[in-house]
Amino acid sequence: MRIARLINLIMLLLRIDQCSATELAQKFEVSKRTIYRDIETLNLAGIPIYATRGRNGGVRLMANYKVDKKLLTADDIRNLRVALNGVQSLIETPKINATIQKISAMYASDNADDQLLIDRPNWPGSTELKQLAEQIELAISQHHYLSFNYSDRNGHYTSRQVEPYRLVYKGERWYVQAYSLERADFRLFRLSRMQQLSFSTTTFMSRPVPALNFDLAARLRPTTVSLTVKIDNLVRDQFVERFGQHTIQTQTTTGFTAKIELPNNENAYRFILSLGNRAKVLQGPEFLLGFKQYLATLASNY
Repeated sequence: MRIARLINLIMLLLRIDQCSATELAQKFEVSKRTIYRDIETLNLAGIPIYATRGRNGGVRLMANYKVDKKLLTADDIRNLRVALNGVQSLIETPKINATIQKISAMYASDNADDQLLIDRPNWPGSTELKQLAEQIELAISQHHYLSFNYSDRNGHYTSRQVEPYRLVYKGERWYVQAYSLERADFRLFRLSRMQQLSFSTTTFMSRPVPALNFDLAARLRPTTVSLTVKIDNLVRDQFVERFGQHTIQTQTTTGFTAKIELPNNENAYRFILSLGNRAKVLQGPEFLLGFKQYLATLASNY
């Protein structure tokens, strides 16, 4: 606790010119005597903090230290704060929250408004996965085993016991990199495919963790076919977010045509269906054949 208080004391004095010992004692919930001992400790560490007594006295950093030693600008601090808030929207842990508090102590919120705000969708499913990620992060930090049933991308179920080592967030999806005892090797498990999780209190001895030196998207990416599609402007945002402006070839006041690459599989058919009657595949005979067969199978369910 003392180290955290010393860091926060420095960060506070980097931001403001002066603060009384009484105010510091109240802020950190310690006695004035403790504040003066902290000042002495920081001085011994080479950080020039001093206290002056009297009506206009207080605790401050030497001015030249604040000018010469402050490596981060106000924009740097603001950018760090935005980035950390983005991480916090994905997963909250005591360590992340403590870091945000320290960074916030360096940031004068009344100087300027943040220029970038991150607000992630709060869908029930994403909230559940966030909570699960936080539980797994705790298991990682405590070296506790995880047991669960797992459904792979082909729908096959297996029971797994693993040593969890690293959380991965990629492409709006959560994964955990873990050592599978059944496979005697490292695997990447998608959290949304994990069921009936149990968190053991038994600890494991850590082993070297291989780097994630592969591209998840490339690893799972199927062969694609070239398509020409006609898109209504009402769903332009969905299309551009996925494929980019550069795919657009011709435009009118109501829509546009574009040339894209899509796999000839169910996931691609679902995407086209998600655009409703605002999208039409103009060229791509192989894709159209599979798409029509998929629609016929879908209709037969009703």
